[in-house]
Amino acid sequence: MGMQEGYAELDILRDFIDFINQQVGVYCDCLSGFEGNKVRIERQISRVTRPTSRRIEEGQPVIVWTSLEDPSRPDIIHNKITRSDEFIRANSEAGFNERQICWSIIVFIFAHWDEKVRPEIANMRGVQPNDVRINALGDLRILRKSIVHNEGVISAEDYRKIKKMADLFSPNATINLDHDQMHKLFIFLKQAIAELILHHTGDLPGAPKASDLTDIAIQNAGTARLRNPYGFWTTSWSPKK
Repeated sequence: MGMQEGYAELDILRDFIDFINQQVGVYCDCLSGFEGNKVRIERQISRVTRPTSRRIEEGQPVIVWTSLEDPSRPDIIHNKITRSDEFIRANSEAGFNERQICWSIIVFIFAHWDEKVRPEIANMRGVQPNDVRINALGDLRILRKSIVHNEGVISAEDYRKIKKMADLFSPNATINLDHDQMHKLFIFLKQAIAELILHHTGDLPGAPKASDLTDIAIQNAGTARLRNPYGFWTTSWSPKK
């Protein structure tokens, strides 16, 4: 009976895995864009502020102009003007832009889990959504609350409630994940899905431990799925590669 109940949830969890993998892709693409922005402006600074004898030429600060229109037109409307050093800081690792995309992904994944996946799993199991509890996804709820309601700062009280991800954060500090920490957060989420998959079958011989996994997939192979419905990996990725 446990295996059959588990099979009924696989399509829901497969879609959840795909959704999280899409967020990983967005995160990596954004980092590439931020790094490209940073490099371009650093090169621009090198061209504009070049050495004269042994001194750096003084003058007006280097300004980055961002516009929705062709900057060669005389009647352009600029939507943002910023100093180059501020632009570089915002596009650097763990800078404002990376922090913003991390916050957005955390809030988006929790909303998808809480409003779509969790109710569907609860319906399959004949329980209330609040009865479907996974520690890592509960941690996302705390992070989402801190981001939306406390300007991204985790209070000491909320920090004490974190079950899985405490090492990634500090009490009374802003949520500011670097590449490695965001990578670990994605691993915790994959392990959470493994816990959902193993809810009905985790006590069977040969079942893996969710905490040992770093990636996960669900095979869709027709009758072959009855022999090995899950795919688990212990490999890892890095957003910097």
